[in-house]
Amino acid sequence: MKTFTSAAVLAIATIMSFNTMAESNVNKSIILNKSINKGNTTVAIGKDNLASTGSVNLKDSKVNKSIILNKSINKGNTTVAIGKGNTASTGSITIE
Repeated sequence: MKTFTSAAVLAIATIMSFNTMAESNVNKSIILNKSINKGNTTVAIGKDNLASTGSVNLKDSKVNKSIILNKSINKGNTTVAIGKGNTASTGSITIE
């Protein structure tokens, strides 16, 4: 039971620790990544997976007249992407 509870808490924390904005319109705004990441492990394994901790991901979005700041603090983290088309990021801003 402890293993299941730990996995559930980890999954919820992982989902909440990054922000993805797909096909969004961002106008006259400030996008600020001010995450603090210490001792985390971020892993993407398989094919075409994304793993992010304390990151902001913009994909197929329009950003106009906006400011993007990354003030992320990262200490003792491990970020790994294994496999074809995988991406793993910690404390970053990705714009595609």
